[in-house]
Amino acid sequence: MVIQMRKNRYFITLLITISLVFLLETFFNNTPKNVNAQEYDNFPSSFVGVWEGSGVQNTGSEWSIFLALIPGSIDSIVGTIAYPSLICGGELTLQKLTEEKIELFENITYGKSSCVNRGYVTLEFVSRRKLNYYYKNQTGDENYAATGTVRKVSSN
Repeated sequence: MVIQMRKNRYFITLLITISLVFLLETFFNNTPKNVNAQEYDNFPSSFVGVWEGSGVQNTGSEWSIFLALIPGSIDSIVGTIAYPSLICGGELTLQKLTEEKIELFENITYGKSSCVNRGYVTLEFVSRRKLNYYYKNQTGDENYAATGTVRKVSSN
């Protein structure tokens, strides 16, 4: 009986070890080997942080904006956006950038019935603590164009 228990313990230990090796190998094979920090050097640091404010649509409706941005490269997700008063929000993917403004593709991931999905958000630098917000939907329909202002809440 003692020999059987030792065999079982050995077998269980072996299975756990093999599983851990497999998981670690999978993790490290899916992780980029080199991180190119230069890709992030172009992202203007003045946009990094948490921002909140409000926007107004061409039709006159007004709503709240809350967004967070981190450095990233073109075509990567660099932030999230929420429209708390509309109960919707999603991801922001970097499309274009200069020192003065960045253009982001907005993909609404929750509350899609409350918000227009798949549009472009342009953030324009005004001051250290303020950005102008511009929205246009993918089709260019003027009824869905919007403007606003967001103020920096935090840089971390």
